[in-house]
Amino acid sequence: MSSIKLHWLENRSKGGYVTFGVPWKKGEVTKETVFSVNDENGNAIAYQEKPIAYYPDGSTKWTSYTIKTDSETVEINKADKYDGFDGIKTNETENEIIVDNGKFKAVFPKQGSVLMKTPYGDVTLKAVKELRSKDGDVEIRKSIPYIGKINTVEIEDCGNLKTTVKVTGEHKNIDGSEFLRYIIRFSVFYDENEIKIIHTFLYDGDEKTDFIKGVGVQLTRKMEGELYNRRIKITGDCGVMHETMQLLNLWRPRLGPSIGIQPIYSKQLAGEKVSLSEMVDLRNGNAVTKEEIDNVTKWDSYRLQQVTADSFEVKKRTGHEECTFIKANWGKRSKGLMYIADETKGTAFCMHNFWEKYPTSIYADGLCTDNASLTAWIVPPDAEAQDMRHYDTVAHDQTYYEGFPEIGSSAYGIANTNEMSLFLYDTVPSDDELMKQAETVQKPSVLVAAPEYYHEVKAMGEWSLPSKDTPLKKWLEEELDKAFAFYENEVEQRHWYGLWDYGDIMHTYDAQRHCWRYDMGGYAWQNTELIPTLWLWLAFMRSGREDIFTMAEAMSRHSADVDIYHFGDLKGLGSRHNVVHWGDSCKEPRIAMAGHHRALYYLMGGDPRIGDAMDDVKDADYATLNMDPLRYFYKKEEMKLPTHARSGPDWSTYCSNWYTAWERDNDNHYRDKIVTGINDLKKSPMRMISGSNYEYDPETGHLGYIGESAAGGAHLAVCMGGPETWFELAELLDDEVFKDMLVQYGEFYFLPVEEKKKISNGLLTGNGFVYPYMASALCGYAARETDNAELAYQVWQVLIHSLAGKDKKDNFDIGIYKNYFNNENLEEMFWISTNFTSQWCLNVIVALELTKDYIKDSINDYEWADWVK
Repeated sequence: MSSIKLHWLENRSKGGYVTFGVPWKKGEVTKETVFSVNDENGNAIAYQEKPIAYYPDGSTKWTSYTIKTDSETVEINKADKYDGFDGIKTNETENEIIVDNGKFKAVFPKQGSVLMKTPYGDVTLKAVKELRSKDGDVEIRKSIPYIGKINTVEIEDCGNLKTTVKVTGEHKNIDGSEFLRYIIRFSVFYDENEIKIIHTFLYDGDEKTDFIKGVGVQLTRKMEGELYNRRIKITGDCGVMHETMQLLNLWRPRLGPSIGIQPIYSKQLAGEKVSLSEMVDLRNGNAVTKEEIDNVTKWDSYRLQQVTADSFEVKKRTGHEECTFIKANWGKRSKGLMYIADETKGTAFCMHNFWEKYPTSIYADGLCTDNASLTAWIVPPDAEAQDMRHYDTVAHDQTYYEGFPEIGSSAYGIANTNEMSLFLYDTVPSDDELMKQAETVQKPSVLVAAPEYYHEVKAMGEWSLPSKDTPLKKWLEEELDKAFAFYENEVEQRHWYGLWDYGDIMHTYDAQRHCWRYDMGGYAWQNTELIPTLWLWLAFMRSGREDIFTMAEAMSRHSADVDIYHFGDLKGLGSRHNVVHWGDSCKEPRIAMAGHHRALYYLMGGDPRIGDAMDDVKDADYATLNMDPLRYFYKKEEMKLPTHARSGPDWSTYCSNWYTAWERDNDNHYRDKIVTGINDLKKSPMRMISGSNYEYDPETGHLGYIGESAAGGAHLAVCMGGPETWFELAELLDDEVFKDMLVQYGEFYFLPVEEKKKISNGLLTGNGFVYPYMASALCGYAARETDNAELAYQVWQVLIHSLAGKDKKDNFDIGIYKNYFNNENLEEMFWISTNFTSQWCLNVIVALELTKDYIKDSINDYEWADWVK
């Protein structure tokens, strides 16, 4: 390594504090290696670092850095020493943790309901449960308030630039009942007025009765001084709404405007402090009295409410609960920041993805009292309660492709994570400053290396860099771009937004209705089926495009929370694709695979919430003791081992989970479970090709061969991230037999049925090896390892014609449907399915690397074959 250069993602904020990850080649970085971080002029930048992944030899695989800089580029170099500096001071006692960042002290008590104390106010958590019942024709809804109680407090990350404190607990009612667990992280930065908050709530109720009516983070603070010097600022689409609690544009006494005299009202709204002594009634020159000002309306409460993805409102009310709120303003997509201040201090909450994860709200209350509150509502009480029930009372396993005949909908154990910032001010910030801070929260800065560097160190395994140096490669790259552009536009065109939906995309298109099959069982939300996550992350790694990063990040954050069970009997499993994210009766490991999110975790320097999710799945195999994935196909009393695992996607998913745990913690326990499974597969008649059904013991990691009866088809072993995981493991494990097993699998997949029967001595019918485009990367691996040009030819024969078709007219071109319900010109692909798109794009990206020495120049160099599907 000479040096690593990093740059800011375009269309994002640039500069300030940022945490990012850097990968290394094996053996390049050890515990003794020292670095310098420099700006574009070679000046040293202070940094905080820690290793977040390791190679088997103990050398560092990924390093996390935190820096603060406004440099256009950043460079990392090896150095002789780094002395650091005195920055944040963190102290832990029996009762609290104290973090002093040079501007303020934040105190984190270890018990009670106040999670953080600052000179600017105290932070607590709020939740509201709605109970519903009926008395004849009368519907009764009760809202029950809960407050967050502390269970654990720990320093999760500690350094001179950033300290993160993690707090866990439950929301409790006055009667002691509990509703919604929480995990919340507070990150304090040296000499900074911003505290970053990552808030996760986890559903632990009964979805039939327990509706979520509110989830919020509240700052309670003292208010001092005159009401006309207390103010509120709210960011909208394009600018800032600014008001004070008493607006001094009066009829009597008249305070202005007047020629030659600075009007009090203008001064007030300019953010300047005014006093009663300077107020003169311009009608008669008399001094204004306190009694006259006391009659001015006192605005005590404000609401910023993002009602839909396209509409927000601002409402306000005086301090009387029996009075109505009045509409104060409106807009489309708020930047999600509300600021309140008295004569001495100001505070603001800004919520990330404020409009994308609607309905959201920020409340300000008690602005005219001695104690005010500012509450960032993730689930606002003013919106309809979040309904966690299923969409039907029967399953549609056959007609609409849902998993099993029983209703399997359960939200118990899922989560939702939301990020926000708390800003602390000693002076009144300008409107421009608030808009900039809001933009920074909505589009936080991301510091990355060039794709060429990630490719060189093989970050995230095998994938190609874009190239258009031949007509075929140009066509492939254009199709990859068109596929992404279509889905990016679909998010907006179909409005795939909302608290539980944002980040996911849908499964199958309905050409007759010109919409997705949003209401048809297993054809609705994708829920990571056929790993669009990995498609998007590799598309970003090879291109460095911010728009791809943003979509991939949203998908990872959604699926890492909503599609996974984080506690309970199903911990570590996920819910298969369905109308309701947690609705399908198939609860399987593949949906929760760590490989969906590894790129985000490492690129963000060890993202803590993604780390939680990956920890939650590392022992997912034990959950199959409660939910055997093949429970309908085998009799329990005839089994030798306690549960089942298909070599893919179950065991392949465990490999991803264990591999991630192994590299993060250098824990050989998980490596050994991988090796145990590989050794068991070696004993099967056709090694990795066999199965794909096995009995399985989570305690030992052993797979028990039970014959060739691949329920669901062997394609499931190759389309859910298995090959991509195995390619990486093949580079790390000193096991030539394992590599040969992968080669054998790749050489076998494209063979004619009769040839498959012959090679397997009649064990395999060959009928399970459908959808050859899904196995193209695996076959490309075999072609590279054996220098097999004929097999490489077949790889591109499959990939080209599975998209281009026999007459080469099909591709990712969009059509226009006129005068759809809400769109004059609806863009659509009548044939589209996300299963095909994600697998085709992923296999092209990987196969371009694996067969780069064999790929021909033109589509016309590859003949159509009837066996291509």
